[in-house]
Amino acid sequence: MKRIQRLSELLELKQQIQKDLGKYLEEEFYDLYEYLSNGEQVDEFILAPYQAMILLEEKEELNNLLSNPLELEFQEEINLKNSTVLRIGILSAVDVQLCYAIK
Repeated sequence: MKRIQRLSELLELKQQIQKDLGKYLEEEFYDLYEYLSNGEQVDEFILAPYQAMILLEEKEELNNLLSNPLELEFQEEINLKNSTVLRIGILSAVDVQLCYAIK
């Protein structure tokens, strides 16, 4: 499992994952930045722990997440050029945390 709270973490992760997934996650991060920022620069923006983007790497992590349907807010499939990503919203504290897994 990878947790993304800062742009620098995302940029580091992009070097380790598929190009289309990295581009998609970057778009998601910038959307969260636009929605949640308080005027700070993007390189200073930090997602709160309960808002962090979570990339699930192991099938067991995904199964554990999906095993508690009361916490699931939504689940959708995003078709990228070379893969399909599950985008999952989890109720966390006072917000919905976004989790991603390659299908």
